[in-house]
Amino acid sequence: MVCIVKKRELKEKEKMADLTMALDFGSSLGRAIYTTSNSYIKPELLLLDPHVVEVPNIAIANYEKYKVGNPSPQDSSWVNLNDTYFAVGFLAKRQFSTIHCLNSLKIDSAIPLTLAMVGAVAEIKGLGTTFSLDLGVLLPWSEFKDKDKLKSVLVSALQSFEYRGQHYHVTLQAFDALPEGGGLFARGRVASKGKPMKRVTETNLVVLMIGYRNASILVVERGELTIGLTSDFGFSQMITKIKTFTSGQSEDVLIPAICTGKSISDRTLERLARSQRAELREAEKKEIKDAIEDSQQEYVATLTNWISQQIPPHLEIDEILLGGGTAKYFKRNLTTLLKSYGAQINWSQSLEKRVVQTFGNEVSKNYLASRLADVYGLFYRLLKKPLPRLKEVVTRESA
Repeated sequence: MVCIVKKRELKEKEKMADLTMALDFGSSLGRAIYTTSNSYIKPELLLLDPHVVEVPNIAIANYEKYKVGNPSPQDSSWVNLNDTYFAVGFLAKRQFSTIHCLNSLKIDSAIPLTLAMVGAVAEIKGLGTTFSLDLGVLLPWSEFKDKDKLKSVLVSALQSFEYRGQHYHVTLQAFDALPEGGGLFARGRVASKGKPMKRVTETNLVVLMIGYRNASILVVERGELTIGLTSDFGFSQMITKIKTFTSGQSEDVLIPAICTGKSISDRTLERLARSQRAELREAEKKEIKDAIEDSQQEYVATLTNWISQQIPPHLEIDEILLGGGTAKYFKRNLTTLLKSYGAQINWSQSLEKRVVQTFGNEVSKNYLASRLADVYGLFYRLLKKPLPRLKEVVTRESA
């Protein structure tokens, strides 16, 4: 029996590309889950700041010349594509003071981000400079129609690019693209207690993905995607409102402070306050607290109103799947709204549990589980495999 299993695993390895990678070009964090053919389906995680900036060749040359230390590939990523140089991730943010532009299309930064992530993994795992790649990507519904264009550009770009001074030649063996939320739909459905799970062709499903930049709705009726919508009602809208109501606050400071919990502690307010004068500092803390609370209420009202308007009122919904860090943050509000539809509400717990047990407690501590669930589902779809059982994930993690 053991021999049969070993032979099956070897055959599956032969079919795999040298690198299999699922990507989520998140506006707050680029996420990649990958595996290599020489480590039989052991999912690994790579995170990259989403910043991308085109820079002159001399800027990269000077960076490399005067660099002190040996930073990790993902923290010192740069790409040369057809003599056009890009600083990517933490390097773009730190060295070139790049501000991530939420108004640009995700697909615009997808090429250098993909090349940087592929190059970083190649360095980390010692894949060499010539290898094959199976790639899956998540795109906002509003940009999903460009998936074939993206594939065409990627095929050419991967064939010849430079990453951190090393030339790579990567063959795109397979490509899969899903709209954001597609990973939840592909691998995140669960059966109701005591009932077998219905086939997709027998159910009406709604998928809600709410992240930092976008909120997306997918409506699947009897196996057919009938509605796809993307709006700008992401977490960033609330952050922008808070900045409008306060003085001198930035996203980099506000986001981690707010994400510690719904209620803002005095300790957090103390860190956010900028005034040096005691009599002004208390007033500023109250101003920040009021701004956060008012903006939260306004954002929730706007978001829930948009969701209510977009879900067809006549549709009898069987299941609602939710994902994204912002959705999890406002779980109580969204649950209250969605209960009225009488559907099974699925918060992608099955995916999140596997994410935590696969990648460790650090993922849970940094509130990453809900932000990784979608790309985790895409990863297993790309492999054409069901999710591992939880006990199998635990065994692999402890091995």
